Amino acid sequence: MSDQEHLVRSRRGATVWLELNRPERRNALTVELVRDLADAVAAAGDDPEVRAVVLTGAGKAFCSGGDLTALSAIAEEGGARAVTDVVYRQFQRLVRLLRDVPVPVVAAVNGPALGAGLDLAMACDLRYAADSARFASSWIGVGLVPGMGGAHLLTRAIGATRATEMVLTGRSVDTAQALEWGIVNEVVGADRLRPRVDEVTGALSALSRSAVVGNKASLRRALSLGFDQELAVLGALQGGLLTSDEFREATARFTKP
Repeated sequence: MSDQEHLVRSRRGATVWLELNRPERRNALTVELVRDLADAVAAAGDDPEVRAVVLTGAGKAFCSGGDLTALSAIAEEGGARAVTDVVYRQFQRLVRLLRDVPVPVVAAVNGPALGAGLDLAMACDLRYAADSARFASSWIGVGLVPGMGGAHLLTRAIGATRATEMVLTGRSVDTAQALEWGIVNEVVGADRLRPRVDEVTGALSALSRSAVVGNKASLRRALSLGFDQELAVLGALQGGLLTSDEFREATARFTKP
C-alpha cells in the first residue's frame, strides 16, 4: 500500500473527511500516515470553504495506536534521539494541528480507539462513537507513556481520578462508560455514525464561520495552558522508553515474522 492509500480524503459538502485506511493493521499509525494526516488537516484548515474536518477509520477499528513494528524499527536503527525527533516532528505536530486548525475537528469513532488512537480522538473537538467502540490508554501495557498528550487531554476531559485509572492501569472503557464519563459526546448505532456526524457538521456549517472559529480558539486557549510544555517532556521521555529493554520485550510478539 502506498503512502497515499493509507489515508482516504473525501469532501462532503463543506466538510473534509479523513479516513485512516490500514484496516489490516487496525489503522495503526506509522510515521508516514501521521505525516500525511497532519498535512491533510493543515490543508483543510487553510481552505476558506471548509467548515469542519472529520477523522474516522476504515474497517472495524478507529485506530489501534502506533504501529509498534514500525516504531521499533526506528528505535533500533536510530536510538532515543531518532525516536524523540519522530515524536516531536510528526506525532506531536499532528495533535498541535488538531488544536490549532481553525475549524472544528470531529472524531467519528467507528471502533476501538487504543493508545495513540485514544490520544488522537481526545485531541479532536467533538467525539461521536459507534456502540461497538471502546477506549483504552493502552500505552502502559507496552512500557510507554501517552506520547501525544493523552494523559493531559483525558484529565481535562474526565477528571484526574478517572484519567489516572485509565492511564495507570490501561483499563478499557466501553461506550456506555465513555458517554457517562465525558470521553464522547454521543453514542449511536454503527449504521448511524456517519449520518449522525453529517448532521453535526451540517449544523456547524450553517453557523457563522467566524463565530465558530472564534469560539474554538477560545476553548483551545483554555486547553493549551501547559499542553505544549507537557508535549515537550513527553517527547524526550518517550525516546528513552522506546529504546528500553522493557519495550523490546513487550513488543517482541509484534516484530516476530
